[in-house]
Amino acid sequence: MRWFKKLPWSRQSSRDYAEILLGFFLGRKPDPINLEYYTSLIYKRASFTKILGEITQNQEYKSNFGFRKTSGVVNRPCVWAGENYHAYKNEIEIESIIAVKLDHIGDFILALDSFAALRRAFPSARLTLLCGPWNASLARSLGIFERVATLDFFAPTADAERPNFSRQMIADIAETPFDLAIDLRVDPDTRVVLDHLSAKYKCGYVSGACESVLTIATPRPNFSYPQSLASNQRMLMLSLAHSVVDFFQHNPELGGAALREKLAGTVKFDLSFRDGRPLVVMHPFSGRLIKNWPIENFMQLASWLTGDMGAAVVLLGTKSDAESSPSLAEMAESANANSLVGETSLQEAIAIISQADLYIGNDSGLTHVAARLDIPSLAIFSGVAPIENWAPFGKDVTIIHAPVECAPCSLPSLDYCPNGHKCIGAIDFEYVRSEVLRRLEPCLNRQ
Repeated sequence: MRWFKKLPWSRQSSRDYAEILLGFFLGRKPDPINLEYYTSLIYKRASFTKILGEITQNQEYKSNFGFRKTSGVVNRPCVWAGENYHAYKNEIEIESIIAVKLDHIGDFILALDSFAALRRAFPSARLTLLCGPWNASLARSLGIFERVATLDFFAPTADAERPNFSRQMIADIAETPFDLAIDLRVDPDTRVVLDHLSAKYKCGYVSGACESVLTIATPRPNFSYPQSLASNQRMLMLSLAHSVVDFFQHNPELGGAALREKLAGTVKFDLSFRDGRPLVVMHPFSGRLIKNWPIENFMQLASWLTGDMGAAVVLLGTKSDAESSPSLAEMAESANANSLVGETSLQEAIAIISQADLYIGNDSGLTHVAARLDIPSLAIFSGVAPIENWAPFGKDVTIIHAPVECAPCSLPSLDYCPNGHKCIGAIDFEYVRSEVLRRLEPCLNRQ
């Protein structure tokens, strides 16, 4: 965690970092004693692993995460299918949008750039605005929206009594199907309207008033620094609008073949041993053992691929990976796999991955590289972190995991796991092999 040591260090910044860490792991505002203790650890530049280890030994953390009672039922592995992962991986055509902006005139004027950003990004989409009636004529004069509808969610002035909202107030809009709904208000109150709209994807700032699962749920800002223009409403609405645009529109120069050319360039690596066979690249490592599927399973998979499937298998990793697995060379030879662990630079590894018919790895940096290059990829995830947080970005990714009661745990190492690494143990070899076969079949059929 080199980035942790590079953080700006002062007593106040250490307290801020401690408050963020404790808030995340304990799920509440930390008490003064805990806050002071972890502030001291951070200020003294304790390692991130030590700090994380201390937090995960906290009794409150254990009751929330580390020592959740498990049912004893063996959880079956499965392919992770996050609710919006398909839209995240693939550029989706958006044909109809509703923007919700129900507050007052000043708020509306500050949102003009966000309206324009949506129009520029989706020029052929039908764009509807749901606004307060006092802003309707202004909205129509912009020439941005195909339709302007109104809702008296607020009173005409901020100090007047607010009307009681009900779905009947937007009955005609509620029945209209949209591809995308975005509530641009930063305050949480209007997010309830999203629950009553028929939209495939709903986006807005986080709000307890909304029961819908938001495709983009932007955290509400920290207003502790009011002098910063980062908290200006125009900037916050633009931030949300641009997040939505960037979610649905991918830069073609930063993915697939174009990215391969940028990252690997002219780097070549001799893969003549492939001899026309399908190439499967494996990275059976990651930065943390707690995230790894057993290396013996990878070797068994490699043996099956080279023996029964007639594939060429390449193993990648760093020198430290090679040193951590002294029997790796022997296992690779037994599996007829080509081990290049510790023998390639990062660019050479990327060049090799870019030629693969299939990539298989843990939750690691090279897995993210393979996914971003649009190489067919199989990623095996433990229960350490929410998959939503770290799901690889690419057009052809399959994520395997086993849902377990104790995940996500955020544990720093296997030493702290009270459940026998159940999240990984439940991912059996046969299930992974069946997914590998499914992903490799198109390539085998071309041979």
